[in-house]
Amino acid sequence: MSCSLVFPQIVKRNLNNVKRMTSHPIYQYYMTGAQDGSVRMFEWNRPQQLICFRQAGNARVTRLYFNSQGNKCGVADGEGFLSLWQVNQTSSNPKPYLSWQCHSKVCGDFSFITSSSLIATAGHSTDGRNVCLWDTLISPSNTMVHAFPCHENGATVLQFAPKQQLIISGGRKGFVCVFDIRQRQLLHTFQAHDSAIKALALDASEDFFITGSAEGNMKVWKLAGHGLMHSFSTEHAKQSIFRNIGAGVMQIETCPGNRIFTCGADGTLKMRVLPDRYNTPSSIFDIL
Repeated sequence: MSCSLVFPQIVKRNLNNVKRMTSHPIYQYYMTGAQDGSVRMFEWNRPQQLICFRQAGNARVTRLYFNSQGNKCGVADGEGFLSLWQVNQTSSNPKPYLSWQCHSKVCGDFSFITSSSLIATAGHSTDGRNVCLWDTLISPSNTMVHAFPCHENGATVLQFAPKQQLIISGGRKGFVCVFDIRQRQLLHTFQAHDSAIKALALDASEDFFITGSAEGNMKVWKLAGHGLMHSFSTEHAKQSIFRNIGAGVMQIETCPGNRIFTCGADGTLKMRVLPDRYNTPSSIFDIL
């Protein structure tokens, strides 16, 4: 008996210096953000771009997301700005409906909260207010509804836990902070890594979260109590005679079935499968 394998066609696009990507929660769209500040949206099966939200020549893109409904998207940049667009645009080069400087130096990450009108940002500000909450329905002069002084030298990454109404942030000094947005309080802080936290992910059940550092280390933490569950040393350490030449762990994603995908400066994509939340991972696959 013979059989044949049919592989889907690979769509290749020549885009320079793309640093960030995100996919649409409903439709077959994805968005790219580049070092030159350009932001473009594509459909998976079409070679031409659908929309150019930002042209080249702007500040580098640090993070970009669609909201959960898929009708809005946001872009954070290296000059501290966060810009928001409506996704269903007739123009091929639309202007943002809202753009403001969230942090005086850099806006490293953000998250749409609940209805998407409330947004949390993580960045670096000279006044130390490095994690902030913003209500986009309020007048521009009063958009900030709360600021948390935290993370010396700035916050780098952020995740929102909707079931527990918590914000988890990581900073340049390796610390993790956990905030209650209902009480507007810092609940807990601890040092997770010896270097900057570059990636952060939360599992869908909100039982654990994962941090990745600039040195390439990855750790899994309980959300309740913040105890260390697993520690993976040098998961994405770039091999060089110079230490920390790369960005270490660059992105972490959690998927159903206790699957954890990570990629980093060593040029690999890795998948770990956790058989349960308290045992050593059963398998690991490296894709070069």
